[in-house]
Amino acid sequence: MKRSKTTPNRKALPKFLKWLLISAVFGFCVGIASGILDDLDVGVWLTDGLIRLLTVIAPWGIPISSVVLLGICLWHYRSAKSLFDRWDGEDDSAPEEADRKLNVVVLCSTLAMILDLFFLAVGVVYIDSGLQSLLIMGELVLSLIPVTLAQQKTVDLTRRMNPEKQVSVYDTKFQEKWYEVCDEAERAQIGQASFRAFRTVNVFCPFLWMALLFLSFVFPIGLMPMVAVLLVWVVLEVSYIFECMRLAKQKARP
Repeated sequence: MKRSKTTPNRKALPKFLKWLLISAVFGFCVGIASGILDDLDVGVWLTDGLIRLLTVIAPWGIPISSVVLLGICLWHYRSAKSLFDRWDGEDDSAPEEADRKLNVVVLCSTLAMILDLFFLAVGVVYIDSGLQSLLIMGELVLSLIPVTLAQQKTVDLTRRMNPEKQVSVYDTKFQEKWYEVCDEAERAQIGQASFRAFRTVNVFCPFLWMALLFLSFVFPIGLMPMVAVLLVWVVLEVSYIFECMRLAKQKARP
């Protein structure tokens, strides 16, 4: 008896059509709800309220977020340093735990920098007082100093743990040189993490674009937010495809 061969397209098509139907129904419902909210001027009311709220919290956003996030950075950095200083050179779990804590430092310092830029944008766009805008810019500068130091200390401790990684965080080609001194296992980990990030952004961008499209029915957000999302998406896709072509061409060389 011959076994029936089902192509991958035929197997995946029903699930794809199901999600397409669900998305269409969801979009139809959201469109109707958006029209109702627009008639009730809910978008204008919420926009005014959000702008007033952001105007109030903007001068305090950078100091509060910096204290919280950089405090977490300091805690985890000291813990990682203490683990490494007590390491006897035999227990492999200590360097792994220290490395995990240093990753938390990098994450929190990056979030602190992103929030700094967000609150600066709020101050520039929505605050009319030039003095307050200058104050927020000053807060940004003061916050970026410990953020940079946190990342420097993280790299310095990582160099102590891995003497072969003699790269400065202040080097303009830091990421490229850091990748060059990584071993095969670390490069594989970077590749897996990068591909996971690529997949996440590749899924997030269309959903964000769709959400902004629906929100434009209620809020006067204009075209630029959707264009910005599409710009990020196209840069991601084009850079990924070009890099794949470059690597394939490099591999094909004798």
